[in-house]
Formats: sequence, C-alpha cells, structure tokens
Amino acid sequence: MTRTHRILIGVVVAGAVVIAAIGFAGSYAAVRDLAEQKGFGGFAPFFPIGIDAGIVVLLALDLLLTWIRIPFPMLRQTAWLLTAATIAFNGAAAWPDPLGVGMHAVIPVLFVVAVEAARHAVGRIADITADKHMEGVRLSRWLLAFPSTFRLWRRMKLWELRSYDQVIRMEQDRLIYEARLRARYGRGWKRRAPVEALMPLRLARYGVPLAETGPAGLAAAGIDPQAVPATGGKAAATGGKAAATGGKAAV
Repeated sequence: MTRTHRILIGVVVAGAVVIAAIGFAGSYAAVRDLAEQKGFGGFAPFFPIGIDAGIVVLLALDLLLTWIRIPFPMLRQTAWLLTAATIAFNGAAAWPDPLGVGMHAVIPVLFVVAVEAARHAVGRIADITADKHMEGVRLSRWLLAFPSTFRLWRRMKLWELRSYDQVIRMEQDRLIYEARLRARYGRGWKRRAPVEALMPLRLARYGVPLAETGPAGLAAAGIDPQAVPATGGKAAATGGKAAATGGKAAV
C-alpha cells in the first residue's frame, strides 16, 4: 500500500465519521421528540443514542469479522434494518412533507453506501472473496438480450459458476455445438440427432463444460470434433493466422 493509498483511506475514514456525526446530530432531536410522544418518558433522550450506537457497533463488527474471514451476514442486515428504522423515525417527524422525508433520508443513505464500499474493500484485501465471489452479468447484456441473459444468469447462480468470462465461453461453446448439429441434421436436429449427441447439451444445463463432453457427442453424430475448435474465437483466430502463415510459406 503506497503513501497515496494511505492518505486516501484517511480521507475516506474521516469523511465517513463526519457523515455519521452529522447524521446523528440531525436525527437525535427528531427521534427523541418522537420517543417522548410515544411515552418513552425519561428513556427518550437515550433511545436515539442506542439506535445509532447499535448501527455503528454492528457495522464495525461486520467489518472486523469480514477482515478475519468469518463474516456473519446477519450483522449487516440488522444494521440495515436499524438504519431503515432511523430513517422512518426521522421521516415521521417531517410527515406528510415528502421533501422533508427525503432530506431526513439522505445522510443515512450516504453513510450506508460508504460502509458498504468499505466492506467490499475489506473483503477484497482479505481475499475472502477469492473463492466465493460471484461476478455479475454486464448491464449492457441485460439490456440487449434479456431472455438469454436471464438463462445465463440463472445457470451461474444454480451451479455456482463464479466467472462471468467462463460462463460466456461456455455459452459460446453451446451455440457452436448447436450450430454444428443443425448443419449436420437440418432444422429438425433435435429430433434427428442421436441421444449421445444431445447429451452434452443437457449436461451443459447443469454446468458441465462442453469442452469435456462435446468431442464424444460430435463423434456420436458423425462429425469430426477437430473440424472447428471448441474454444471459439481465439483458437479460430490462431488457426487463421497459421493458415495465412502457411499460405505465405507456400508462396
């Protein structure tokens, strides 16, 4: 970690403390007055302190457990619940003014976002997500091809396929495999192809790569598995370069 990194971390931590202090100061009076109205009596001045202290303690404990690689998700979820309760209590003081309710919600939301960013960074630094983190699907793919993207995302979640690039390569292999069967058997390839040739596609639904099962399936369909490499674009590009090189050598 460089000196610049340490300076930035210090600035972020100081900013998060300032945001938390401003949020506490801004919400204390509103929550205290609400507690007095609801009959809390002498406990009313301590009620907002207890809620805000609980949020800070739970989030700090969540960061600590994440750092030592024993995360406990309920801590973060409970802190979110307390934060939502604080926003609701503050919003009740400004109700029914929608602008006032929104103004009360701004600071707690900023604090939650800052803490979530810190938790993400801690998880990365501690390498806790190295074998558990599941990459998300690109937003552009959701917008351009929603049905197929949903099937791809569902396959990732069901079979714990963590790498987005890996899933994309598997999807490319599947489309290439189907195209080869369609070229061999025509439009009715799903009915005409032998069961052994269709089995790799069924196994691919359960996360089994076609790179492992595809060659045997193509051989059962009477197709040369080596005619088109299963690895897709890179192999094809490499083959094209080799062919071009061979052509130049022949000339």
